[in-house]
Amino acid sequence: MGINGARRALLAALVVVALAACSGGTSGDPTAAVKDMVNLVETKQFSKVADIACAAQKEEVAQKFDLGSTLATALPGVDAAGITDAMIIKFDPVAYKELEKSADKAKVQVSGTMTVTVDKVKMTDLMKKVLAAQGMPADDATVGLVVDQMVTEFAQGQPLDSTVDLVHENGKWLVCGVTEAG
Repeated sequence: MGINGARRALLAALVVVALAACSGGTSGDPTAAVKDMVNLVETKQFSKVADIACAAQKEEVAQKFDLGSTLATALPGVDAAGITDAMIIKFDPVAYKELEKSADKAKVQVSGTMTVTVDKVKMTDLMKKVLAAQGMPADDATVGLVVDQMVTEFAQGQPLDSTVDLVHENGKWLVCGVTEAG
């Protein structure tokens, strides 16, 4: 995978996580549950997501939020914890709209923009290791170019527009599916 491919793979992994993340929680209100999830993503508490998934989708949701596996597959040699530590994820602006609600099911639309701010020093060290692990040039000039492009690309923001399916299960609103607008 080339340098541009590695950058795209990282961005794609983050977008998948973010889109899946806008989707559930433990609140008594479906919209508040989605807001809780956005907060979990912004605070990078990905491991807590499976706890708020419906029983039927718990495994699928857990897999979507396993950023370590996603990044390891896309970028051999990557330190997933280090990558997430080197970034600040922010949704702004973000809008929520309850589309449907019954006693046991709800749909909430969430839209906005996800931006990722990259700590250049931390990311530079990580990208040196990633590129070297892939047998690619890892000199200061190449790594600097990759990190600068990553900073610019991530700062532009990625649009988010998803419909979140929630179910009321065991007294809580839980994520049971996400459909991306397309």
